[in-house]
Amino acid sequence: MIVQVIDSAHHSLLFRAALWVVAGFCVATLTSCSLFSSRDGATIGYYLPLTVQLRSDPSIAGAQLTYQDACGQRQSLPIGVPLQDTLKRKTARVFEKVLTGDTGSPSIPDGYVDAALGLAHVDLAILRKANKSYPATVTLGLDFAYTAADGTILYSKKLQSIGRGEVDVTEASCEVKGLDKIAQEAMSYVTDGMATQLGTSNKIIDAAEAHKADGPKAAVPVPSTVAEPARVIFRAIFRNENRNQVLHSDEAIAIEIEVKNEGPGTARAVELSVTATPPLIERIPSAVSVGDLQPGEVKHMTLDGKVGTVKDAVQAELTLILRAGSPSVQLPSAKKFLVTMKPKSATEAVVLPVNVDQLPKRASILKQPKAVGIVIGVGRFRESGIVRVKYAARDAEVMATYLKSIGGIPPRRVRTLVDNHALKSDLVEVLEEWLPKQVDPTSVVYVSVTGRGVVEATTGAVSMMMFDSTARSGARRYSLRRLQESLEKLPIQRAIVMLDLSLELAPGKVAPGKETAGTIAPLWEQDGRGNEKIMWMVGNRGLQESHSYGPGRHGLFAYQLLKGLGGAADLDKNGTILAGELCTYTKWQVFKVAQEQYGSEQEPLCLPGPGQGASVRLQPVARFK
Repeated sequence: MIVQVIDSAHHSLLFRAALWVVAGFCVATLTSCSLFSSRDGATIGYYLPLTVQLRSDPSIAGAQLTYQDACGQRQSLPIGVPLQDTLKRKTARVFEKVLTGDTGSPSIPDGYVDAALGLAHVDLAILRKANKSYPATVTLGLDFAYTAADGTILYSKKLQSIGRGEVDVTEASCEVKGLDKIAQEAMSYVTDGMATQLGTSNKIIDAAEAHKADGPKAAVPVPSTVAEPARVIFRAIFRNENRNQVLHSDEAIAIEIEVKNEGPGTARAVELSVTATPPLIERIPSAVSVGDLQPGEVKHMTLDGKVGTVKDAVQAELTLILRAGSPSVQLPSAKKFLVTMKPKSATEAVVLPVNVDQLPKRASILKQPKAVGIVIGVGRFRESGIVRVKYAARDAEVMATYLKSIGGIPPRRVRTLVDNHALKSDLVEVLEEWLPKQVDPTSVVYVSVTGRGVVEATTGAVSMMMFDSTARSGARRYSLRRLQESLEKLPIQRAIVMLDLSLELAPGKVAPGKETAGTIAPLWEQDGRGNEKIMWMVGNRGLQESHSYGPGRHGLFAYQLLKGLGGAADLDKNGTILAGELCTYTKWQVFKVAQEQYGSEQEPLCLPGPGQGASVRLQPVARFK
């Protein structure tokens, strides 16, 4: 009703302002508000006054997720139908009218929305058939574009979103239950992102305003013209994880592609066809939509895949072919890659890890001049009877380097306490005397601790062991409760605490013979206080030794944390790594590697968890160009 009484001279300004008021309110309240609910709950649509035709690439209809069931057999979960339905629903919330191929409507569209499936991947490791739940993630990518009726591309983007949850397996069946719900979450998230990007695009909003101002127009015959020719070229680079031309089972591969239109005309509906003979490369779709290419336009894309099970050494051929939807496009010849595929041998089974001691080649552009870093690594102890923690000092030293270079914290604002320089009195001085003098309400504090911890058998309270701590006495330990209270008292914006502690029960608190790992669980909630201000990334939530990761020369949790900070934790591929993304990435990587390589569990913990509306999870920890 308000829009109907606004005169046209002021409509453009108010139309744009209204959108940004809604968007600004959502940003201010962070996770408590969304233009599109991730689970199709109550929604606010844009409903731009445009009629569009939704053109789904064949990769949408044929979309499926491949995974291994509880018996190790490859299975496929078709998601084409629900993905198509979700695309239609979300597109209908952006535009006033949406046409599809099956509508039979005589309406002439004002534009076209083209959508194609990108990455479709399941991350799931089931070690054995048992009545058990296992964590799983589903990653879905979506390539989409909005093209005006005159052929001008007003907006195009690639998005990836992740659905997370647990699947259930039983001892009596190979079936995996619950994956469809996680897939639906991923579909909902990625189409929400598409809708938000389209609904807030300035060029699309301008087109909607122009259309509304001009009013509906009758269709007039358009004289046919001879389309100018387009000439498309492309180059491709094939990379594999081991950086050679020999592929092994489960090895990751990537194909980097650059497509360019060097002709005077527009290349319509360009598509890349990917075939592998024999078909042993997983995750890469057989057809990838490139979309329309204007004269001189260049598009880049990266296809990520994985080598499937290779039983015998074979010579494989990977072929890339470009196709187009119009005959006036001159296309290049196919590109072929010849590679050798081999099964893993005993000496080749271990993939060389990333050297996290070397900073990533991409420079981080994150600057945090008011942030503070405190890094503690205690692997040796004054009392010789206390078991050492391998790599603790190394973990601390490299983490301090990352906080300065990737985290953008000034070096003078990072304090590092290692081994015999990590007495309890040193920690008290840094946390309770030095730190309060460094912070203000805009500061973010990062605390990283690697070492050994003790759990009180009666309460579950956790304390850190310092260099001068003793096995029998708690006088020279520093409790996590005290750490939390110190941080809560500070006038800071938020704090990120990263803990990697090998945990054992405090001695002398239980009867002999009952000091088992199941006596009591460590208390991480800390009475539920501080969850909105402090985020805890706990590398080991149970009473056990944290795993050392020999190939990476770090603790397993620290290695994955550093690898994530180096870029691997950028789950949505937007160049910024948030604290929530970093913890989620590290958690599942540690859990997976511990089970696959050590045959035992080590389960990290993220507090507060996802979906709780905690703004601390949105704290940027790295940002790359």
